[in-house]
Amino acid sequence: MTVTFKDVADLAGVSTQTVSRVTNGSDNVSEKTKIRVLAAIEQLGYVPNKAAQSLKANQNLIGVVSLNMSFHGAGMINNGIRLRAHELGYATAIAAVDNVCEQEIESAVRELIGQKVSSIVLNIPVSAAFAELLTQKYSQYDLLFIDVPKQANVHRVCSANRAGATLGAEHLLAQGRQRFLLITGPAESYASSARCETWQAVLTAAKATIVGIQQGNWLAAGGYQAMCAALAQTCFFDAVLVANDQMALGVLRALHEHGIDVPNTVAVVGFDGTEDSEFFLPPLTTVKQNFTEHGRIAVDQVLHLVDDGQPLDVELDVALIARVSSMNSAAPSVNAANNDNVAQAKQLLEQAMRLL
Repeated sequence: MTVTFKDVADLAGVSTQTVSRVTNGSDNVSEKTKIRVLAAIEQLGYVPNKAAQSLKANQNLIGVVSLNMSFHGAGMINNGIRLRAHELGYATAIAAVDNVCEQEIESAVRELIGQKVSSIVLNIPVSAAFAELLTQKYSQYDLLFIDVPKQANVHRVCSANRAGATLGAEHLLAQGRQRFLLITGPAESYASSARCETWQAVLTAAKATIVGIQQGNWLAAGGYQAMCAALAQTCFFDAVLVANDQMALGVLRALHEHGIDVPNTVAVVGFDGTEDSEFFLPPLTTVKQNFTEHGRIAVDQVLHLVDDGQPLDVELDVALIARVSSMNSAAPSVNAANNDNVAQAKQLLEQAMRLL
């Protein structure tokens, strides 16, 4: 339901004329009253009529609230949004958020509304409760979410994170791996949480051992630091599941620096299927999601919302790409205590750890 001048006036306890003066920047309003009116505008998510009216003449601008472009996935999804929007005769406006918090996200939404967008794609982690609040508060706009919990009652286009995590874990189990290190993305990412929860469920069901969980930040440096921290804890593992390919690059660097052979001593599986992952050393086994297509589909879906307003819940397929980083020539035995290869691997790990 569209928020009106009268709604703001009623909440603030003032006349509609006073609301008009505040929104038009008039000086003829006391500071106390102005603060009360602005608070009501913020609470209701009100957009002044002049902007709302101009939307009818400017239905060809799609807004995007995004993570920092240094994150590969976010950048590629945004590129897909831009390409598809251009094909359909739409322009895009992007508001990037460096500090992922509710205040910054809503500020970005309001910034885009000020640019008179017709629809907004939120390519950023958003909690279920906050996504529902935004959808209700800005009900005159079509909002679609990329990284939001499945239970959220909002429009969403997400990758099949749980199915992809299952593929990665089962692949390593099939290679005979039994002791796993998990490296996740930031705590606020629901995609990362879904992957980690699924890894734990699959590995526990297979009676494999999870020796540790390290949190990264989606960047190669974060993966490197997480792996170094795990090695410093002197725990033996023969497999690493990493929540994205950028962090996996840092993981491979750390293992190489410590003289640990990939894949014969430790196997590594990433997530994303970035084009560069084929050229890592060794080439990275990964779960591929098509970021560009993700962005294109998001545009098609958010514009579909403009047409009929029906709720949408779309999960995009993923696929495992097996490469050298996980395909060892002689998979270790389940019984690590009696297996010479595992014993040798453990010795190498311990030697590397003593160098830290």
